[in-house]
Amino acid sequence: MVVVAILVGLVALLAVSYRQIMSLEQRQVAKELAMTYELLHDVAVLRNVTFRVAYHLDGRYYEIEVGEPGTLIHRTPEEREEAEEELQDKLKRFTQREIEEGEADEVIGENRFQSLQARFNTKVELPRGTRFGGVYTAQYEEMVEPSGAEEEDPEEPLIAYSYIFANGFAERAIVHIVEESDPEEGYTVEIEPLSGKVHLHGELVFPEDTYDWVPLE
Repeated sequence: MVVVAILVGLVALLAVSYRQIMSLEQRQVAKELAMTYELLHDVAVLRNVTFRVAYHLDGRYYEIEVGEPGTLIHRTPEEREEAEEELQDKLKRFTQREIEEGEADEVIGENRFQSLQARFNTKVELPRGTRFGGVYTAQYEEMVEPSGAEEEDPEEPLIAYSYIFANGFAERAIVHIVEESDPEEGYTVEIEPLSGKVHLHGELVFPEDTYDWVPLE
């Protein structure tokens, strides 16, 4: 009985230690993401470019991309979906090689983004056991969450975008960083509308809890 009691105690200690480690990793990921937004906000103004953060929700990583200063976003989720479908239909006329060589630039227009190769990591992977709980901006009707697939589908990756503009404005955005085994607890990176000010919360904050007075447009 004494041996069993000791083993139970050790298992309990290990479980607590593991959860503390995972919590620290989640906080570190959220803190680095918040710092990245702050840096992108300043650099976007200085370099007169638009940045967007592409969240690969099933792939458990995000990429930083750079585009033209005149980039615009859609007012509603319906407009975004319609524009994306129209663009994909037009791109079907080109091969992947032609797109990479720039032959489709006229079709893509100002919405063309490419990976940033300068000071930033173009791809930031989340540590094992940590994933995105969801991403929200006004372009999406509700929080975009991972599909639950073990691996990202290369044909139809689940990606949510967040934009930082050349004039210093930013989209209102909410990003959840959670533990893979317990998606109900985690951290939130919140970007204020227009000002781009970044907040790091030690809990999950949802769109309806913040800035409910801001119209979607």
